[in-house]
Amino acid sequence: MNLYEVIRWGNDADDPFRGGPNGDDTCFLVRAETHEEAASLADATLANTRSTQVVGWAQAVYLLGVDTGTGTDARILRGPYLQHAYLHGWRCWYRETRDAQWEAQRD
Repeated sequence: MNLYEVIRWGNDADDPFRGGPNGDDTCFLVRAETHEEAASLADATLANTRSTQVVGWAQAVYLLGVDTGTGTDARILRGPYLQHAYLHGWRCWYRETRDAQWEAQRD
């Protein structure tokens, strides 16, 4: 199993400084086999949001590493939590719409 950070740009908050599409990002720490599986778990949670400011699906996935724990089930380990998502050289994928194919970032 791998560890992924799944990201939706922005958040649902009304705070003028930290909320909305330019505020902190909505993130999830997910254990899954693939980035698609990780995103689908986060998408299920995000689909329940009723925001008019940000989308209700994941827009980016970062591969953080390998889960060395004993669990074998894919699941959200933490989240949603709000923070600015920074790419630190990890392998990553992006999509522009909910139904778009995930595109790997090219160096």
